Amino acid sequence: MENNTDLELLDSNNNKTKVYKIGFWSFVAMIFMTVYSLGNGQQIYYQMGYAGITYIVIGIILFFIPYMFMVSEMSSAFSEEKGGIFSWMTKSVGLKFSTTGAFIWYIAAIIWWFSLSSVAITISTAIFGKDISETWHLFGLSNTATTSLIGVVWFLAVVFFCRKGVKSVSFLANMSMLITIVMHVLILGGGILVFCLSGFHFQQSFAFNGIKSLFYGPNPSYDNVFSALGFLVFAIFILGGMESIGGLVDKVKNPKKTVPRAMIFMGIVMGILYIAIIIISGMVLNWKDTFGSPNVNLYNYPIYMIQQQFYLLGTHLGMSNTASIALGQWVNRITNWISLIAMMNLPLTLYYPIKQIFEGMPEGMLPKVVTKKNKHGFNANALYIQAAIIVGGMLAIGFGGNTANTVYNNLTFMVTVGTSVPWAFIVFAYIKFKLNDNIKKEYTFFNKKVGVIVGTITLITLIGANGFSIVQPFLQGNIQEGIWIAAGPLIFGFIGFILAVLYQRKQKRNNKK
Repeated sequence: MENNTDLELLDSNNNKTKVYKIGFWSFVAMIFMTVYSLGNGQQIYYQMGYAGITYIVIGIILFFIPYMFMVSEMSSAFSEEKGGIFSWMTKSVGLKFSTTGAFIWYIAAIIWWFSLSSVAITISTAIFGKDISETWHLFGLSNTATTSLIGVVWFLAVVFFCRKGVKSVSFLANMSMLITIVMHVLILGGGILVFCLSGFHFQQSFAFNGIKSLFYGPNPSYDNVFSALGFLVFAIFILGGMESIGGLVDKVKNPKKTVPRAMIFMGIVMGILYIAIIIISGMVLNWKDTFGSPNVNLYNYPIYMIQQQFYLLGTHLGMSNTASIALGQWVNRITNWISLIAMMNLPLTLYYPIKQIFEGMPEGMLPKVVTKKNKHGFNANALYIQAAIIVGGMLAIGFGGNTANTVYNNLTFMVTVGTSVPWAFIVFAYIKFKLNDNIKKEYTFFNKKVGVIVGTITLITLIGANGFSIVQPFLQGNIQEGIWIAAGPLIFGFIGFILAVLYQRKQKRNNKK
């Protein structure tokens, strides 16, 4: 397996120039840190308990495995293209389609950053051992305004690192992956130790009451057919994201072999890890005891999980009740300090959207000031424009007047649906890709017929899961949540479509001259 290298290539003037290339293991680290998260597996348990395993298995079979090979095929076929998913969709379907899909994908990446205000939870827990961020009020401001300002400061630090380009980003991914491994040893290893000390007793029993128990967990928020079907999008969401890496194919050493191998390897590892996390969580955490408090939300639930897990460890080791509580708080401090260090991988998440959008679009579609690169070979101006949008969004949400729990939960729904909608565009592009015999396919896993059938099944799965997620809050009368979920993809998809139309009209006028 190759390491990262600086290759000497000849430019158009026959001068030697060094080009940084990403090796296999660094590429694996970048996939791992972009797509996988220990918190994703914990979130599935928080939302669905053991029933989450059913949705993970469905997501793996109907989405993850086929999608992984689809991305591998297209990334290999278009390994010379710099625009990632934008280039794939343009070559396979057309410019209007690709611009619409790419901009929907882009807004999801942008919206994700609005939630960086939740870093206040991590900081609070790192210092105090528990989340007291809801009591913070800087300069007499509201709590949500205070946490948004903290998030802005943290975000600007990420921007500073990201502007140095792919070499800096690759190094940060490797460091962050090592820290993530430490977290797994601490949390999952600690969970197995508690399970052993408890006499191999599951805190959350496997209560199988027929087929229904496979699809409904202990969470009352998912106690009906529509909400349960809508939950499938969360299972799909934690398994997606491979396309983000596709934009780096041109930076990878020997991409035609490295990219498919790395994606397949990480696909297998992630599927196993997510199911293991759910089972180990049930070994040590009773759902009602851990998540019964109304203060638990979609951002701070890991704190309650760690507190409960290591409180149990303390009691099994013969510690007093007070000492056991303190143990949980200290482990929370340690893990959140580690989480702060692990956030070194955040420049990856900021780097990929720019790589996908601004490098793939044809010259003349965007102003030159956006596509201009700095000395590190990076679209720094695009980064700063994107940063301004994100800072504006974070402040608007922070000063909007909602409670922290409402903001965090709504942002989670926005990001989940907004991210998975473009996957349907990518899968449709794959179907067209397989049908187009003029596209040279360097690597194929599915033959033409099978690829079209598998792509169609995956497309139906995505449309169904997202459809239920978007419709469900409206059916339950939660109009505000429904608007939050649907607004981003609709607005940015329309912007992308109009941008493509204006560009094509401009090209027609130029051709007539």
